[in-house]
Amino acid sequence: MSDQAGAETAAPLDVVLLVSRARGLARAGELDGALRLLREAEATGLGSHREVLDLRARVHAQRGETAEAAECWRRVLARHPEDPAAGAGLARLGRTGPVAALGRHRARTALAAAACLTAVAAGVLTTLDGPRPARADTDRAAGGPRSPRASATAEGGPEKDAAAQARRAGALADDLRAPGLRVTVHGDSVEVAFTRGLFTEGARLTPAGARQLALLGERLAGRHLPVTVHGHAATVPGAPRSGGSVVALWRALVAARELSTASGEPLTAFTTDSADQRDAPYPDPARNRTVTLLISPE
Repeated sequence: MSDQAGAETAAPLDVVLLVSRARGLARAGELDGALRLLREAEATGLGSHREVLDLRARVHAQRGETAEAAECWRRVLARHPEDPAAGAGLARLGRTGPVAALGRHRARTALAAAACLTAVAAGVLTTLDGPRPARADTDRAAGGPRSPRASATAEGGPEKDAAAQARRAGALADDLRAPGLRVTVHGDSVEVAFTRGLFTEGARLTPAGARQLALLGERLAGRHLPVTVHGHAATVPGAPRSGGSVVALWRALVAARELSTASGEPLTAFTTDSADQRDAPYPDPARNRTVTLLISPE
């Protein structure tokens, strides 16, 4: 299966529609209604699909029904033993697993992330980034303290502000550097690339890729920084060589979900997009089944 075909075989349309409806109810706080829809799918055969079971497990977890959540994830693993989401879910419930950060995941964040992933499986380009408050303006309007960036600009002008941003970016890069990561400072931002591919030919994380994202998410915990996740895809013969792809966007969404899970940061902290094929970080296809991150310290 090629990178281009990976997204098309991810989930049947009826599964996507079902999960989309249940997701809408859950995000509106109607967990009972969402769970009822997902349970009723058992009678149609859709209830055994991994996306349905995963969302059902997350709804159960949000309701505090850990035994039911665990059973749903076990059903996923019975058919897909290497499913990273189900494995991580069981690890969180049992406070076990290879990455301790996964045990601190917020169920509500994971529920929203799984819903966004499922929407993209149908080719629906769901945006994860919501409006961010203008912190400096809000603080001034409320009579509170100004942000460090606003203070630097007022006291020393743009040059001093830029120098302070560059220092913060350098310090952040030093904190994030780790085996398997290529961390580069670009002015006032930090770019993070992974030295090995994170995904299979579609948008399923490899076990090593899931661990790498979880470890990076743990390093981002508590920083409250805006992160842009650029998805990449290998260029295959006959496919467009520019303009991005759904598979690349899907990979960005999966990575954002994992980073949110491990860091405890809300999904609104992550902006996702498809990088242009010409901006691939590596010359070989295997390593380009990945994402890159651009992080801006504030």
